[in-house]
Amino acid sequence: MTTPVDPPVDPTDPVEPEPPEPTVTVTVFALPREDVLSYLGPSWPPTPGSTVVRIDPAVGVTDGGVSVYETPGRPGITWWLIDGVIPPQGAWVGGDVLAALIPGAVAELIPEPEPGVPPGGGAWSVSSTE
Repeated sequence: MTTPVDPPVDPTDPVEPEPPEPTVTVTVFALPREDVLSYLGPSWPPTPGSTVVRIDPAVGVTDGGVSVYETPGRPGITWWLIDGVIPPQGAWVGGDVLAALIPGAVAELIPEPEPGVPPGGGAWSVSSTE
């Protein structure tokens, strides 16, 4: 029985460089809040128990879109952004995965409301136009 053996490596052979790590490009752009709300439809506000991605406030954009290009020269994915948050959307692969691609972003879980507490945290307000 013979055992295959790798051929010896010639130290003078040029070594092929390893391909560079893929570079992720992120573009954030502003749109009117009303337009973003109309596009999001039933995805806003996010439901309790869902995961959102909060972008770094230093970006300076709270409403618009966030485009993520994972592969140079290939189309990216654009996510709607409202109030500095990317809520779950149709092709959602968000959460920690999306937050890791966007510098300064964090994934947050929308908390479940406590039983017996009305929406809005229990604070009711009455406005007057006097």
